[in-house]
Amino acid sequence: MLKKLFKVGMVMSLMLTAMTVSAQEKQEYPRYSFNSNWALGGDIALNQQFNRGAMSFGENWRGSTNIGMDIFLQKELTYWMNMRLRLGFPNFWEPRTGMEKDANGDWQNSALYMDRHGSFSFELLFSINNAIAGYDPDRRWSLYLMAGGGLAYSNNSDEAGVDYGKVGVMIDGGLGFDYRVSDHSHLFLEYGVDVNADAPNITKLPWHHTNGILRLGYYYNWGASAADQAVAAQKSMLTQENFGAINNQVSNLENQVAAARNNEKKLENRIAELEDQLAEALKNQGKGNSAAADSLQAVINQIKADQLNFYAMPFSVQYDVNEWQVSEEEMDKVKAVARVLKDNGDVKISVVGFADHTGSDQYNMKLSEKRANEVKRLLVKKYGIAEDRISTDYKGKSVAFGDIQYALNRRVSFYRVID
Repeated sequence: MLKKLFKVGMVMSLMLTAMTVSAQEKQEYPRYSFNSNWALGGDIALNQQFNRGAMSFGENWRGSTNIGMDIFLQKELTYWMNMRLRLGFPNFWEPRTGMEKDANGDWQNSALYMDRHGSFSFELLFSINNAIAGYDPDRRWSLYLMAGGGLAYSNNSDEAGVDYGKVGVMIDGGLGFDYRVSDHSHLFLEYGVDVNADAPNITKLPWHHTNGILRLGYYYNWGASAADQAVAAQKSMLTQENFGAINNQVSNLENQVAAARNNEKKLENRIAELEDQLAEALKNQGKGNSAAADSLQAVINQIKADQLNFYAMPFSVQYDVNEWQVSEEEMDKVKAVARVLKDNGDVKISVVGFADHTGSDQYNMKLSEKRANEVKRLLVKKYGIAEDRISTDYKGKSVAFGDIQYALNRRVSFYRVID
């Protein structure tokens, strides 16, 4: 019966979590770790330099065009914001013909050199439609704004016509369109404008040239890490689609508990009858000398042993490589265990730590011990569970499921213990 009650308590805890989920948005953005949703990409860029020299469109205005490229590393922070580290090479060759005014003030063709030869920038990308419409994993396109800044290397000329290089500050912004071709592949089109300042005079903001850049590119997003995929698989039981199934399971378990109570009463009566028979047999034939007494004792012991089950709860707390502290994403599981323990005051559990095969046996044994002890500390200190109701154990990498590197092996599992 205790086993059935324990199951009901656990499933009820899962239902409460599921109700919390269903009360939020219809589809909630997953809480990915830092290791998830990184992307690597590049683009071909058409670079139009509007001016060299003072930032104006008067007598000193001049322009030139070139083709360049960028490579970048990108990270999805939320469904509506990304960050990007970009390394740019804005011109493949020089000079290119542009336009400038001659001494008489007339426009003429001129062979111009592009000022900027390289840049490194940090940018944030803000999705307009995702921010307005909310998270939708099936949405394939995004219209976004971008803004950022960084460093640029420029090749400038002094009054004597001597070329020299400078590293300066750059700020940029623009508009882009992203289309997800497949689960991992994206194409995008961007138009951005950046302005540059010489490093020695940054405080005076002597912006010395302005560029407009049209980019066509591709990037590959690796998606969720293996650890996050394992977490998502475990949490799938709490989705709205499975809520009805969980509710039915609770109803079935409640019926089973009611039947178990009747069976438990019958079992207690049967044990009492057998113990009376054993006492009578020992009285008549002497303790330890009766085959009938031994047989009765064996039956009693077996009946009692059948009630003492050692079994696991239906989920585990999981970890990234070398981690032992419980992440924010996994804390809901510790909270669910605490609720079960509070609702079932006679239940005791064993908290067992495990590790994958990354590292030595000694290191993994210590790591799994730290994982188990930290979970016990949270149950006791954070949720107020009596310390004597929780024991700990640790297995290191001695027990493995499937691939020895599989994320499921980096876990803490919970087991019911009956004294």
